[in-house]
Amino acid sequence: MNLRYSDRKSASAKVTLSAGPRVGDGQVLDLTVPGCLLQTAIPLERGQTIQLLIYLDELRPMRINLGVVRWTSGKTAGIEFIRTSVEDQERLRTFIGYKPQLRLSVRWGETPLCVAY
Repeated sequence: MNLRYSDRKSASAKVTLSAGPRVGDGQVLDLTVPGCLLQTAIPLERGQTIQLLIYLDELRPMRINLGVVRWTSGKTAGIEFIRTSVEDQERLRTFIGYKPQLRLSVRWGETPLCVAY
């Protein structure tokens, strides 16, 4: 079983990407807290670093300053977001509806007194 960090949310968002000297457009097909499924005509390679502008709404694009191509298949690729602003991270969480799950590890019979976020 392959457990995910967060659920996927289907999307149909325009994206502008920069992959080395190449700049082009594409479409985000789904989003998760750590990344996205991207479709583009620009050839991408596993391990390649890229930058993205994802147009989730009309206000301004979400900027991914550093993403890494984790896999490719034809014109689609799985992208992991490595570096983005705190504000854009929050926009992504809100868009997806992400709610972190509290995971406590109690050892030696200890009882947690307080959990801070």
